[in-house]
Amino acid sequence: MSVSSYLELYLAIFGWYIFDEIWAVLKDTGMAYLPFIGMFMRNIVEPIKSQEAKDAAGTSLRRIEIDIFAMLTVIVLAAQPLITLNFAGLNYTRACGSTGPASVTAGATGTSYDTTFTATTLGGGTAKVPLWWYAVIAVSGGINNAIIVKIPCNADLRFLKYSLNNTRVKSPQLRRQVQDFYNDCYAPAMATHLDKNLSYPSSLPINDINWIGSEYLVNTIYADKRAKREIPGFAYDSARDLEYMPSVYIPVNGKPTCQQWWTGSGGSAGSGLRNALKGEIDTSFLTDLKATITGMSSSTGTAVENMALRTIISNDEHNFKGLNKLNGYNDTSLGSLGSGAAATVGALLESGSFYPKMYLVKMAAPIIQAMILMMIYLLLPFVLVFSSYKVGTMIFMSIVIFSIKFWTVLWAISHWLDNNLLTSLQPSTWYQMFGNITLSEMVINFITATMYIAMPMFWSGVVGWAGHKVGGEMSAATEAARAPSASAGEKGGNAGKSAVTGTMRGK
Repeated sequence: MSVSSYLELYLAIFGWYIFDEIWAVLKDTGMAYLPFIGMFMRNIVEPIKSQEAKDAAGTSLRRIEIDIFAMLTVIVLAAQPLITLNFAGLNYTRACGSTGPASVTAGATGTSYDTTFTATTLGGGTAKVPLWWYAVIAVSGGINNAIIVKIPCNADLRFLKYSLNNTRVKSPQLRRQVQDFYNDCYAPAMATHLDKNLSYPSSLPINDINWIGSEYLVNTIYADKRAKREIPGFAYDSARDLEYMPSVYIPVNGKPTCQQWWTGSGGSAGSGLRNALKGEIDTSFLTDLKATITGMSSSTGTAVENMALRTIISNDEHNFKGLNKLNGYNDTSLGSLGSGAAATVGALLESGSFYPKMYLVKMAAPIIQAMILMMIYLLLPFVLVFSSYKVGTMIFMSIVIFSIKFWTVLWAISHWLDNNLLTSLQPSTWYQMFGNITLSEMVINFITATMYIAMPMFWSGVVGWAGHKVGGEMSAATEAARAPSASAGEKGGNAGKSAVTGTMRGK
């Protein structure tokens, strides 16, 4: 049996385990048999009200036969636990992944669920499922997998952006280095650039100069600027560090040029502010990020790394005095608005960005789905009993379960559409895509929100209505089977009345 998420592997077992317990309680207390008492009373009283006693007896017997057959069918197929379900009986197939499709079973997902949801916490790790529901879930899972496997795989851009925008410079020492680099290198270099009115290379993006790792500054002005304090990882250089007298004092560390400080040239292995900041990003994530962006554009791996470094610095810009104004220069994300209006509207849009929200929605959606299905499974005994084991109710609940499990397909389609729409934006720089928000992105955000939230609700509503109609038709079919007996009883009663009336008149 196939499920739609890691958590459903466990919650499905737990739901059916509680189903078994509730059904056992209903049987032991006699509540499971109350619908039969009600059925007997209804089928005896109703004919007596409209027919003669002799004819009513035949009608009641016929109705009871039909209702008992229908109710026992529902009990055998949908109420009585029959097929054993355990960890090995459920599997989750991840359609897209870095290593291709992978099918896992409960206890072997590689997630924290494995240690939390064990056989002990799940009531022994086994449950029994009625034949009908087992078939419904198996067919639903098979249909989902058959459709999802045909949807092309693509990178999860929202996950990449969410992860990158939530990466922070965690080391206090590194934070201080970034602040010192801004004070000793970037600010003086920008002053030199503006004072001397130096020409800016047309081959570079217009906003390259608006961050401390600017390619333009690193390759030009930074070579003439130096750190004002000794930087670990850079040895003393007598040709560079002229303020020291070797005969009096030789420092452990030297004062590198800003170019050396950023790139790490002339220092020990792994030194350099750029390398230190790069180390704050998870290696596997950075590899996926570079592979995704270089595969979708002409950007180089170094350009992607610079974009990532620029983003994590901007994430912490409120902690760096002076850096919180850098991203406002040459902002093209909202077009040609006034600087004040652009800042105000940009702040509003940034605060309302859907990226973190939609990422959380995508992460929470399978969990919510698994919890809803669990609740449906464990409450099914009450639904069946309260509906007097109607075939129509069984069909209706089957369609409800199918519709909820089909949410997985809708989300897979939404994921594909969302990522392809974001890719089609083709922003001027990848930093713009991962750092700011454009008007087009806002539109896509609303579309995606609709696809992820409104579409499943609309789908389940429509299918639920269809299921109600189908269930109603099944109930009508049962009523139709009872109709001939009622009609025969009525005709018999009428014939009896006519005979008595004729006899009375003959006298």
